[in-house]
Amino acid sequence: MQTMHRVQLEDVHLAYRRAGEGRELVVLLHGWPQTSACWRSVIEPLSSRYTVVAPDLRGYGASGLATSGYDKRSSASDLSGLLAHLGHQSAIVIGHDRGARVAHRWALDHPAEVSALVLLDILPTRVVMASFDRDRASAMWHWFFHRNSALATELIGSNVEAYLRHFFEAVLDSGAVDAQTFNHYVEAFSDPAHLRASMEDYRTGFAEDLDRDRADHARGLRLHAPLLLLWGADGGLAEEEVVGVWQDHHADPGLVTGHPVPGGHYVPEEAPDDLLRAVAEFLQR
Repeated sequence: MQTMHRVQLEDVHLAYRRAGEGRELVVLLHGWPQTSACWRSVIEPLSSRYTVVAPDLRGYGASGLATSGYDKRSSASDLSGLLAHLGHQSAIVIGHDRGARVAHRWALDHPAEVSALVLLDILPTRVVMASFDRDRASAMWHWFFHRNSALATELIGSNVEAYLRHFFEAVLDSGAVDAQTFNHYVEAFSDPAHLRASMEDYRTGFAEDLDRDRADHARGLRLHAPLLLLWGADGGLAEEEVVGVWQDHHADPGLVTGHPVPGGHYVPEEAPDDLLRAVAEFLQR
């Protein structure tokens, strides 16, 4: 059974869902425009074997707001603090979308804390930023819009439901996201301060996050934890692109595996059973 908890960290409090009493810890990190509720079909099955924790990232959902620090390093530092609060030395980390970018930074900044890493439907920030031709920029237009965080907050804030419905239309039609969950997301982003925080998450992607990713890669900093990559088969990413790029970001390319799963971008909600099966096989290996 899931329970909700809060922990006060240095400059922000985090709200998190917790289930299970396993010896090993699994941390689930959501993306945008979601909260920890995106893991609703994943938490209970994982909790039969693991202790499972799914926080709302700083500035999202039920977690608190900070005066600054929406870059991935600050969010990763929050998770390091959460890990210590829970009394664990390391965790299996599964991240989707923005949460996967936080997971990547966590594994770079605190490698001893990440025993295994699962990244869902992303490429590294430095790679994405270098890839914006006309087609990719058109597909990811919201990155550039959200970069202007104050203006984006003002324009989206007058009609959050319509804006989020644009992104969730396909998964609402398929039933992967139900009305109750969608309404939860709308409520979570209807607070202007939390909406602005999520825009800041994008803005820092073009600034501090990109600078750090470029510098770290140039100086040879690489991932060390075993890495599983999953992405939606309908999302347009090719296997050689995803696996090959992440092998270049890993100290041991032999520890990088990955494959597509059915559906599109919202892997935890569109393909939870495939996700659970792939994670189980990965961790057994």
